[in-house]
Amino acid sequence: MIEKLHAKPDIYRIEVTLPHNPLQYLNSYVIKGKTRNLVIDTGFNLPICRSDLCGGLQALQVDLRRTDLFLTHLHAAHTGLVHLFSQAGCPIYMQGDDYDFLAAAESGEVWRNAEVRFMREGMPATDIQTQFSNYARAYSPRVDFRVHRVHHGQRLRLADEEWYVIHTPGHTKGQCCLYLPQQEILFTSDHILFDITPNIQIWSNMSNALEEYLKSLQALRDLPVAAALPGHRKGRASIKERIQELRRHHGQRLEEVMRLIRLYPGSTAFDIAGQMAWSMRGLSWSAFPPTQKWFALGEALAHIEYLVQHGEIRKIKDSRQYRYE
Repeated sequence: MIEKLHAKPDIYRIEVTLPHNPLQYLNSYVIKGKTRNLVIDTGFNLPICRSDLCGGLQALQVDLRRTDLFLTHLHAAHTGLVHLFSQAGCPIYMQGDDYDFLAAAESGEVWRNAEVRFMREGMPATDIQTQFSNYARAYSPRVDFRVHRVHHGQRLRLADEEWYVIHTPGHTKGQCCLYLPQQEILFTSDHILFDITPNIQIWSNMSNALEEYLKSLQALRDLPVAAALPGHRKGRASIKERIQELRRHHGQRLEEVMRLIRLYPGSTAFDIAGQMAWSMRGLSWSAFPPTQKWFALGEALAHIEYLVQHGEIRKIKDSRQYRYE
């Protein structure tokens, strides 16, 4: 599906299907300029995503020889089809920390370290073994492309418009939003979603991701925004109210984790995650798909790490696992 969102500049949204994924679809944005075009994010490295994206680009008569690609962050849903653009010679823009992490993950070492960490946090080995089918791993791109590394506050001339890069770490270390100041249009990627809450989890290359995320939200609070265009689901005309909602959500999550640790002192993070409330259509924790348990545990750990850093809870290390009280 293609939807025109704005004129002058002409902004289109291509809905890229994300199969068997609670996110449902990616919003790949196309900005058509007089001399060059801009595409923001791609979809998984999957045939159905390629069909949706390429079909949309063809319908919009986008010439890749006159097109730039901006990757908002490293997740496979946003970067999986980057090779279509690199092979066409398109300039590719991305924040450096996320590009470096994506390149390091290609060897498998990042995943192996994460598996060891999650086992120490209580995740059963049987659930760990299923992560080889995790779409974050299975549908990621080949890192055989070069990028123009972007940074916070940088001005970019893309699709004949002046853009500002806003670095918003939290969802990933290199997560970036793009801003058109004249039109007050903000492409929020996965930093601000409106129908669902962005997944905030632990990272080996970023300490206290939740703290970073909350700071990044606060930094955008007073930004003039007339249209907010997210990476998934529908957007809104404003971000201020949603920022308050997201900050309140994480405050409630922190209270929930504290309550569970008081009730079950000495629990592992996996135990705590299993007691938390998740939006999985009434499924019990035991019925969660293993990949969703992985993301749920990562999010629980982000809140646990925040509480440990703020001295609210203690992390206890025994010979096998980490426990909290």
